[in-house]
Amino acid sequence: MEWLAELFATNQIIVLSVYGQVFFVMGLAIALQSRKRSELALARSLPWLAAFGIAYAFVEWGFLFVPIQSGFLPGALIQALLWFQVALRGLAFALLLQFGAELLLTTRDPARGAPRLSPLGVPWLRLVAPMALVLWAIGTLAISAWVGEFTPDIAPWLPMGRIESAVAAVGTPIAVGDVLARWMLALPGAAAVVIGLLRSAQALEPIARPPVGAALRLTAAAFAVYAVLEGFVPMAAPFPPASVLNSGTVVDALGIPIEVFRSLIGLAMAVGVIRSLDLFEQETDRRLAEARRRELLAQERDRIGRDLHDGIIQSIYAAGLHLDEARAEGGDPRPRIGIVLGELERVTADIRRTIFDLRSTSLDASDPERLVAAVADELRAHGLVDITLHVDGEWRARLSEEQADQLRHIVREALSNVLRHASASHVELRLRCEEERLALEIRDDGHGFDTTGATRGDGPHGLANLRGRAELLGAELDVRSAPGRGTALSLTMPVAAVRRAP
Repeated sequence: MEWLAELFATNQIIVLSVYGQVFFVMGLAIALQSRKRSELALARSLPWLAAFGIAYAFVEWGFLFVPIQSGFLPGALIQALLWFQVALRGLAFALLLQFGAELLLTTRDPARGAPRLSPLGVPWLRLVAPMALVLWAIGTLAISAWVGEFTPDIAPWLPMGRIESAVAAVGTPIAVGDVLARWMLALPGAAAVVIGLLRSAQALEPIARPPVGAALRLTAAAFAVYAVLEGFVPMAAPFPPASVLNSGTVVDALGIPIEVFRSLIGLAMAVGVIRSLDLFEQETDRRLAEARRRELLAQERDRIGRDLHDGIIQSIYAAGLHLDEARAEGGDPRPRIGIVLGELERVTADIRRTIFDLRSTSLDASDPERLVAAVADELRAHGLVDITLHVDGEWRARLSEEQADQLRHIVREALSNVLRHASASHVELRLRCEEERLALEIRDDGHGFDTTGATRGDGPHGLANLRGRAELLGAELDVRSAPGRGTALSLTMPVAAVRRAP
């Protein structure tokens, strides 16, 4: 295996550059995608992972930077850089442990109650990483003093001739600090991250698309392997198990530096994390859709308010005026009473239409056929218009809850428009499902209207709301009408479907 070790030593710059870049890219990607205003619990933890990735990249790049600078800088400064690298490694692993602690806190089961607080007013778990970092620093100095002089082989596959004197001068703390950082910080930190990511994937299943959950599980699996490679294979040290299993024995046995394996696992971690960041784009899409729904709801409330004021309330007020006039006139009140009865009949019809708009029926949210039929049955029950429904196609659509809610509103709004504006006697609904598409057509025999203004959303036919809801579904909406020729509304939306049983 000597030739293999020599191959990696020859290409040391490439190996260490890639190793550091994997973690640096992961940290930078998270930092650039940070969502401070996100409502997702995961968003509050990710900055710690970004800091770990960037800090750890500089730790590994130190194996390139320090030897290069040794030809230009005095020995005392090179020793200071080696001490800084030891401290930075401990800090990087402490950041990983803090990320794991934050994940565990944000994914904690609410049924277990609030986490225990320290005298500082913060959860004890949030203080584990800082306390572990302090204990690591104390332990490194104490054990180094107890072990005595020891010259570590900081990278057995790299030519370190330029800095051998500086490494010997710093000595034991380099090896002891590396071993303790992996055992006390990296190993428990990676384990906490694995548990936290699996909890996050489970918690996000109801709101995230499947690829996000898969990416989080991939990242958790990568961190599990990383815990083994990073926590159990330290730098060689003069005490077991680091004297038996270390980076040097791996090179001797396999001819491949442990950094190569860590680079591959780091790449898997980076891919998983970057793919899971799509979660924030989905959150933004949900917020925009929710804002659009609130806008549509406000428009519907305004329309219903105008209808109540201009129609029902004015009719009731007019009926009251007729009764007042009948009382003031004396004489035969029957003509006035006939007028009042006519007004009240119109009020009754208007109230029925309003109830039809507002009524929320409990339906099978996944079945568009039952949904459309139920809305049509509501209209038939009021005896307001004759409706026929035709369903065909070899496929049967299955709607999500959001799709069903928007489709229900679209059908109600369209039929409400027929009642209010079309003066139609018959409405025909046609529903056809293909493999990935659901088509709905609503056609009436009313007097029709000029679509020129209505297509811009400024007509009295509620088309702006219809188009807004179709946009939320990713659907295409087409309205064809002309005065005296009725109206045909066509909706085509993407859906999941199953073939009908023969």
